[in-house]
Amino acid sequence: MSKLRAQNTISGKEGRLFLDGEEMAHLKNIEATIEKNKAAIPIMGRRMEGHKTTGASGTGNTTFYKVTSRFIKIMLEYIKNGQDLYFTMQVVIDDPSSDRGVERVTLYDVNFDSVKVAGLDVEAEALEEELPFTFEDIDLDNALNDTF
Repeated sequence: MSKLRAQNTISGKEGRLFLDGEEMAHLKNIEATIEKNKAAIPIMGRRMEGHKTTGASGTGNTTFYKVTSRFIKIMLEYIKNGQDLYFTMQVVIDDPSSDRGVERVTLYDVNFDSVKVAGLDVEAEALEEELPFTFEDIDLDNALNDTF
C-alpha cells in the first residue's frame, strides 16, 4: 500500500519563475488556472442538464515585491505606442528535500491585464504589486513523480 511521507510534500518556497527566460527573483507568489468553457445541453427525458466542453481559458495572478518599474514600462508601451507585449512564463517547482522530482510548467502568450502604476502604504513592510494575467497555451515540461 502506498503512503505519503511528510518529507515528500512540496515546500511553496522551493521554486522559481522565469519571464522570457529571465529569473524573476522578486516573485512573492503565482497561481495559474485553466478553466473549461462548457455549454449546457438539455437532454430529452432527463431532468439534469448535460455539459459539453467547448474550449478553455487560461488565467492567473502573480504578486511581486516592488523593486522595479518594469511592469509600469510594459503597460506604458501599450498606452503610448499601442504595442501590447506577450511573454513566455515558466514556473519551476524544485524542492530538494522531496524526492518527487522537478515540475516545469511553461505558459505561452502571457499578457498582463492590469498594473498598479502608483502606490504607497504606511503599514506595509514591503511594497508589492499584483498582476493578473491571461495565457493562451501551456506545456508540462517535467512532471512530479506519480507513484509513492
